[in-house]
Amino acid sequence: MGNEPVTDDMVRDGPFAASAAFDTAVLDALGGDSAVAFAVYDRDLRYLRVSEALARLNRVPVAEHLGRRPTELLPLGLAREIERTAAMVFAQAVPHTETDIVLAPPDWYDARHHKAQWVPVRDADGAVCAVVAVVSDVTEHRHREELLRSSQWRTSRLQLMTARLAGALTVSEVEAAVTELGRSIDALHSEVYLLDDAAPAFPWPSLPAQRRSRTIPSAWPAPLMNAVRDGAPVYASLARDNLADPAGLPGERVRSETAPGERASVVLPLLGSGTPLGAIRFTFRDARVFGPDDRVFLEAFAGQCALAVERSRLYEREHRTAVALQRSLLPDRLPAVDGVEFAFRYLPGAPDFEVGGDWYDVFRIPDGRVAIVVGDVIGKGLAAAAGMGRVRAALRALAFTDPDPVAVLTGLDRLFTATEDDESLTTLIYGVIEPETGILELADAGHLPVLIVSADGKAKLADAGPPSTPLGVAERRTKHTMRLDPGDILVGFSDGLIENRARGIDQGLELILEVARTAPGGLEALLTSILQRLLEGQDRDDDVTLLGVRIAESRPPAG
Repeated sequence: MGNEPVTDDMVRDGPFAASAAFDTAVLDALGGDSAVAFAVYDRDLRYLRVSEALARLNRVPVAEHLGRRPTELLPLGLAREIERTAAMVFAQAVPHTETDIVLAPPDWYDARHHKAQWVPVRDADGAVCAVVAVVSDVTEHRHREELLRSSQWRTSRLQLMTARLAGALTVSEVEAAVTELGRSIDALHSEVYLLDDAAPAFPWPSLPAQRRSRTIPSAWPAPLMNAVRDGAPVYASLARDNLADPAGLPGERVRSETAPGERASVVLPLLGSGTPLGAIRFTFRDARVFGPDDRVFLEAFAGQCALAVERSRLYEREHRTAVALQRSLLPDRLPAVDGVEFAFRYLPGAPDFEVGGDWYDVFRIPDGRVAIVVGDVIGKGLAAAAGMGRVRAALRALAFTDPDPVAVLTGLDRLFTATEDDESLTTLIYGVIEPETGILELADAGHLPVLIVSADGKAKLADAGPPSTPLGVAERRTKHTMRLDPGDILVGFSDGLIENRARGIDQGLELILEVARTAPGGLEALLTSILQRLLEGQDRDDDVTLLGVRIAESRPPAG
């Protein structure tokens, strides 16, 4: 047949006629099929053919579609979008796919997601004479995708929050994590309610309701009281009653537990070792359904929060105990000794950090001399404070037996080897001074040098001998003997003064020398200047200890 032109007779009587009849039969079959939703539009964007399935989606009978445009039948926004897309396919003559069209009934509780595939239809001359739109319901597919994404999001978010809470040492850090999660789930309010730390520890469900209720603050909102009392979450929503609470909470309870401006809320009890600690409360501006996966996620987060709250309270109790122990062991007054002036400064670590093992001591020994000590048990918390107490007591006992610095440090080494853990490290500087002469015998165990400021304002750092090791590390101990003249000052200090996150030890030692050379005269003024300059603008996470000794201008006569 070659390339003969197509004639009207061939279309009417030839194979084209059979083809057209076949296409019509196919369209008729698809149009009556309940599962295939499609429409055919002419150049004027009027409906030429509409399937029963699409008519049901549009909620308009098939016959009412034919010969009319979408803007004459459908909601204006949807109709304009259909006509815009159909006109585009006519103009561009290429297929087009829309991946997400939401068709919803008036109450929006059963909105469906659809995909529309638009295909141009060409006539015998190749011109676009119609456009076919085939609409597929992809709601279940979208739900599966959303569930997968939300599941992945919940898993990653829970892992992040778990890591964050694992490092929380204070209740304020737990509150910060709750606030962060609240922002990520679009909560209107995120709140943490905690019972008094002194509340009795007992399994609440086994007690009479009256006794349980008395322990919960009466000012708490009812949902909080219910959640803490019963040890079970309380979910509330102002969505439709049959969607408000899949677990079947009473409808009256659901509606009454949301405040004005809130469309949904959830209260999650915090249970630590079976004992109620309080509750978390999230409220939401929009109505929402808390599905099973949402509940698992929120309740797992509450469980991590409960662990963090319990841990923070244990830490706070230990911190208070350690501070009390440390302060009970540190003298708040130093002995008055003729010819020698003593002064100290002690600053515990910042409240959010564990207490350290710093200590200082001044005491008379039987031969009339005075012992001075500055030490640091490496570590934090109750263990460090207790270790400091043991070393302090042992040092005093040894000093009263034989005050010689070499003998005292050697005895402490033996004690450490016999009683302390290998990981325990303690540094200290110990000296004995004779008030009448200013002669000082000094020994150190791995501690920082002392600062010496002469009466004429010159400053230097002095070690008590060759570099030494902390207590318990076997070595031959040595001592250094020096004379402090009238007006001379010696200052011992801990590493918390010198070293911090922004400054190394060498920089700190250079700074303390600079301060000492320009500070006003007098022991108290010097210690104050040192503290102000070395701690200025610094984040302090360790104890700071200074002990100063000044030889008086006039000393008591020898003998």
